Amino acid sequence: MESASSPKSLLDWLKTVPDPRSRRGRGYPLWGILAMLILGALHGEGSLRGMWMWAVKHWPALYERLGLLGNPHAPVYSTVWEVMSRLDAPRLEGIMADWVHSWAVVGSVSIDGKMLRGSARASGEQAALEVVTAAGQDLQVVLGQNAVGAEGELQAAVELIKSLPLQGKVVTVDAGLLHRELVDAVLEQGGDYVGLIKGNEPDVKQMVDDWVEPQVSPPGPGAPCR
Repeated sequence: MESASSPKSLLDWLKTVPDPRSRRGRGYPLWGILAMLILGALHGEGSLRGMWMWAVKHWPALYERLGLLGNPHAPVYSTVWEVMSRLDAPRLEGIMADWVHSWAVVGSVSIDGKMLRGSARASGEQAALEVVTAAGQDLQVVLGQNAVGAEGELQAAVELIKSLPLQGKVVTVDAGLLHRELVDAVLEQGGDYVGLIKGNEPDVKQMVDDWVEPQVSPPGPGAPCR
């Protein structure tokens, strides 16, 4: 039994996605179509048609569990294609991100920049694509990504952090991203941070070195050496 503070289920979140169809053309609820496509993707289907075909194959086991009791037959592919082509993709992406964040109530978030393997062209015409990723370490899921543009990795990381609810979370970053702009963004979002300090912030590194290194004075005249 769920408590009053339990996060909402994925189906509950999908029911908040705006339906672009008129009410007369809603033979299948949008959240049911989205749920069946997500299940197809989770079972390894990488295309819209593949996800739909998986759902058609398993429809007898799906329609009751998804609450589609009035639809004993799966929707045809043209219906699914039309719905997805008219869907507000950024809105859906935001709702899915909110669902993930609702389950990432506690724990730490790691921020890291990576080059996408295979994204570079051998001819050198296209450089490798770089993204900054925020991962929930407890859930082992990606909470968000941001492509690195002309302004660089640090700015991409700052923009990503500003989009995340970090209240009560600890953000871990490597030395390359541990700059004042990023730290300020983490604190503004209500989080704390842990990171490595190297040559990227020489003044801060020197202050830390001075703080952690013991100040040992030489013994006075006649004092025993230890």
